[in-house]
Amino acid sequence: MLGKLLDGRYKVIQVLSAGGFGETYIAEDTRRPGNPRCVLKLLKPANSDPYYLQVARRLFNSEAEILEQLGNHDQIPRLLAYFEQDEEFYLVQELIVGHPLSRELRPNECWNENQVIQMLQDVLGILTFVHSYGVIHRDIKPDNLIRRDDGKLVLIDFGAVKQIQTPMAASGSEIVATVAIGTPGYMPAEQAQGKPRQNSDIYAVGIIAIQGLTGLFPAQIPENPATGEIIWQNQAQISPKLAAVLQKMVHYHYRDRYQSATEVLQDLRELLSPFAPTQPFIPSAPAVTSGQLSSVSSFATNSPTTSSAIPSPALLNKTLSVLRFIPFIGAAGLFFFKAATWIILLGVGLAAFGAGLFLLRSWYPNIGRTYDAIFAVIFCLCGILLLFQEFQSYQTQEIPITQFLLAGAGIFSLAETIRLRNIRK
Repeated sequence: MLGKLLDGRYKVIQVLSAGGFGETYIAEDTRRPGNPRCVLKLLKPANSDPYYLQVARRLFNSEAEILEQLGNHDQIPRLLAYFEQDEEFYLVQELIVGHPLSRELRPNECWNENQVIQMLQDVLGILTFVHSYGVIHRDIKPDNLIRRDDGKLVLIDFGAVKQIQTPMAASGSEIVATVAIGTPGYMPAEQAQGKPRQNSDIYAVGIIAIQGLTGLFPAQIPENPATGEIIWQNQAQISPKLAAVLQKMVHYHYRDRYQSATEVLQDLRELLSPFAPTQPFIPSAPAVTSGQLSSVSSFATNSPTTSSAIPSPALLNKTLSVLRFIPFIGAAGLFFFKAATWIILLGVGLAAFGAGLFLLRSWYPNIGRTYDAIFAVIFCLCGILLLFQEFQSYQTQEIPITQFLLAGAGIFSLAETIRLRNIRK
């Protein structure tokens, strides 16, 4: 196969993998300037029966169209072309430069929580996109996650050929798949029975996270013979909240698991609140170990260093949750007490609080969300308006306008506070 020209343009230069049903190569596209490299996947149908080939061709074309749509995601290889030659099927995909995640999962070397959360957010974000097209990957494992040069994970090997290469038994108009697709250890029970669901992919991602936390391969993780649940928490140093998320991802029965990747991401956001999803995770004091602290420190090398004088994130979270009630209280006070002293104090307080939000963003670059910046601007403007109201002569409608602005910001702050504090039990 090496050196062979396929479809009149793709020259095979390297074998990546070979098996009984298919092969994967690196090829050069001789019709493009510079002969850029690409990945060429060959499917060898398991049956040469004409009816089987007809069904395989239809499935291949359908799956290729889906892969072309999925390639619109930045973390999924683009489908460049697909074609049939000599009753064999070929996919041409973008070549991803990087290394497999399996290289980062070394035996007996444990990840810290920050690494696990970053991986979960990366992969689950891709799955949210994939599942929106009604596609189940079916073979998520460390070898199918490539760490790109920019640090992002790319999900490869979408199983279009796996669906077609599965031996099928033709009986009248029925085509029955007889072989389950997936990798033992990473696929749940229903997938092993040939009945995968979208949360079968979620199970696989959870197993990868547990592998990172424990330093154990899936086959080394014991399970409860009575329930089928894997026993892993005693092998890892992990906070209870993250452990609960992972346990729900890898329950034996699919009904007990998360039903969508979006649900997992939501719980992760609540776990990290008020931090943005990319903020390094900082565990609470009882769960911190020296190894975790050193890992978090090394991850944040390029981030601004915080001193002991800066409040801890846990304290900051509680403080912000309380301070967001200030504008609502201020609006009520202004409605009942229109004294000059009250207006001046409220104006100074609001302006200072707005400026303080911007100062917090400099201390914690990733803490700011969009609505925090909006709050800061509204508070500063309302504070300045109140001060000018006191020292300049305005018409009487200025005070009601200010009250409405403050009340609006306060109600929105109250609603956001309730939403952020409504952590799932």
